Amino acid sequence: MNIEGIGHTIRERRKSLGINQTDAAELAEISVHTLSNIETGAGNPTIEVLLRVFQVLGLKLSIEAGHE
Repeated sequence: MNIEGIGHTIRERRKSLGINQTDAAELAEISVHTLSNIETGAGNPTIEVLLRVFQVLGLKLSIEAGHE
């Protein structure tokens, strides 16, 4: 999954939980700007940031190895 797909998943999960961007960002201890960039695929977040966002939203992050 690429960053756009991850962002879409985050946005949809956040909305399904009824959490606005401000509250989600605060809970994940990141800026609203950073969360917005992640959700739109414009950002390049670190794994640590993604893990915090996923934890707040009750999502699991899995990493797949590339196939040759």
